[in-house]
Amino acid sequence: MENLGGRSHQEGHTGCSIADLSHEEAAPGFKGSLTPIQPPSSRGTRSNESSAEWRSGEFYKCLPAKAMSEFELLAAPFSCDAGTVLFAEEQEARSVHFLLEGRVKLTMNSSEGKRLMLGIAGPGEILGLASSISGCPHVITAVAQYPCKLMALPRPVFLDFLLRYPVACQNSATLLGMEYKRGCAQLRILGLTFTASTKLAMLLLQWSAEGQRTELGSWIHCSLTHEEIGEYIGVSRETISRNLSDFKNLALVEQHGSVFLIPSLRALEAYAGVAEY
Repeated sequence: MENLGGRSHQEGHTGCSIADLSHEEAAPGFKGSLTPIQPPSSRGTRSNESSAEWRSGEFYKCLPAKAMSEFELLAAPFSCDAGTVLFAEEQEARSVHFLLEGRVKLTMNSSEGKRLMLGIAGPGEILGLASSISGCPHVITAVAQYPCKLMALPRPVFLDFLLRYPVACQNSATLLGMEYKRGCAQLRILGLTFTASTKLAMLLLQWSAEGQRTELGSWIHCSLTHEEIGEYIGVSRETISRNLSDFKNLALVEQHGSVFLIPSLRALEAYAGVAEY
C-alpha cells in the first residue's frame, strides 16, 4: 500500500488554499510543514513523465479528459516533509489527499502507545477516502514516510465531483472494496493465526501477491524496519528478527538488502498451513 493551472479564480470555490491546509488540516501532533508546489500541469516535460505513476492509480482510470482537467484545476498541490502527520485518528475528515510522490504510513494507535501498521500508500493512492465519503472521523493516522507531494480536495468539493462524474464515483467504490479486502486479509492474519512465525509467513505470502515473480522465486521490495514489520502483525522487533533468521535457515526466505526473495511459495504456504493463498 506508495505518490492545475488557473487556481487563483477557484480559491473561493474550493476553500482549499495552502494556508487552509497548513492551519486547518494539520492533525494534532503535526510535525513538519506543508509547502505549496507548482501544479503538475504547469511543470516541464520531465515532471510530466514522472507523473505517470500517480496518474495510473485506480481513481484516475477511464476518467474523461474534462474530468481530469477539472480535478487538477480544483485540487491544491503541496509538499510535506518526512514525519508529517497528514491526519490523525478521531480528527474530522475535511479533505481528501491524493498522493503524487513519496510514501505514507497508515497506522492505528492505542492509548497505551501500541501501534498497528495497516499499510504503506504509494503514488496514485487516495488518503482519507472512506472517512470523507462516510462523514465519520478518521479511524487511522497517515504519516509521511518520506518527503511527499500531494494534492488535496475539500470534502464537499470531492463529493460534488463524484456526483458529476460517475466514473470517479465507480472508481472510488472500487477503491473502498480494495481497502475492505486488505483489511480482511490483515484480520485473517491477526485473528486466525496463532503463532508469530505463522503470522509472518502469512504476511510474506500476502506481500508476494504484489511482488515480482521470476524463475528464481518471488521478489518483494520491503523498505520497512523489523520493528515496522512487527507492527503489521502485532509482534516485537526481536520476534521478527528471530523468525526471519529461522526462515533463512529453512531456505524459505532470502534477503538481499531491502529485497526479500521467496524461492518457493509452495514451501512457505506449507509452513503457514495453507494450501493456497
